Amino acid sequence: MPRPYEIRAAFIEAIQLNPKGYRYLSTDSFITKLREKNCHFSQVDANQWIERNQPDFADKTTDGSENRYWILRNMGRVF
Repeated sequence: MPRPYEIRAAFIEAIQLNPKGYRYLSTDSFITKLREKNCHFSQVDANQWIERNQPDFADKTTDGSENRYWILRNMGRVF
């Protein structure tokens, strides 16, 4: 069972900065960082964790896939 602090650390490591200055991440980049910490989530599990634990991130996926594009809302923060 993954430890909560390892999941949060992987999430923070997956966040990137786009050219417009927004912080974003994809589900697959989050899963990659989790695997580096020996935590194994499916895309569905990772998306559910983000939805539940990171309310300031919005899903901006355009194609409806499970590899979602999450963007930090204006004035949001990482929990």
